[in-house]
Amino acid sequence: MKNQKNIQFIPSHYARCINKYEIDLTNGCNVRCCYCSLKNTKWKVGMAFDEIPLDIKEKGVYLSPNSDPFSKIARNTAHEILDQFLPQGVPFLIITKNKIPKKTVDLLARHPSQVYVQISISRLDDSLNSYIEPGAASASERLQTIKELVTAGIRVTPVLMPLFPMIDDTPKKISAIVNACANVGAKYLKASYVIINPYDLEQIQRMMFHLLLNESLLQMTEEVKIHIGGGLTVRNLERMSLYRRLTQLCTDHGMHFQACPILDPAVLDVKDIPICATYRKKN
Repeated sequence: MKNQKNIQFIPSHYARCINKYEIDLTNGCNVRCCYCSLKNTKWKVGMAFDEIPLDIKEKGVYLSPNSDPFSKIARNTAHEILDQFLPQGVPFLIITKNKIPKKTVDLLARHPSQVYVQISISRLDDSLNSYIEPGAASASERLQTIKELVTAGIRVTPVLMPLFPMIDDTPKKISAIVNACANVGAKYLKASYVIINPYDLEQIQRMMFHLLLNESLLQMTEEVKIHIGGGLTVRNLERMSLYRRLTQLCTDHGMHFQACPILDPAVLDVKDIPICATYRKKN
């Protein structure tokens, strides 16, 4: 890529929860999700570092907060970073909507205690996925990656994020995706609803021009503030109802559900919805 920059380790934006150094391998994200403002990739990083923090082994690294480390243009660099730092004892949190190549799964499997992976998968309908997340892997590919990670002994959690009201949260679809995750060996699951920025006209227009997404948009009537911003989402009552349903479905499948207070602080006001253990330990 013509415009290339060095890798930067950014102090965590999630000090109350993740608290790891953050690395983005592209400026913007070429998964190009319709609900996200980080759609344009202006540069990618090369394997050179501005400065490596002295406490990187203690804190670890988050790949990646504002991009996908396993998008097509980033996955080779992601593998090189993991190959360099995992043998040094550096822990990693990895979040992706894409396939993780076999060579990288094999690398992670040699350091299972240092790695935690979250695979974002909101629905099984790839015709919708291709519109909402055009640069992401198919649902079946993401499920296969979960299966490969489970088989390799790597901690992995499917995250149903972000869920669109009336599209992803119907009883039939929620049951189907929980069942699919259970069938590939997942033991944990997280979820949260989409939050739309009402001032992002490109975001709004892409949803309005799609019949189902426009209907979903009309359900987002409650303004919420979260740790990293805010916007419009579905009503609190509906969100809590879904989390309770997911808690029961996961229990029925021998899984554990956890809601994320960083993405939905309202879960802190109820006592019957499990929340992320990492958040609980640090607060």
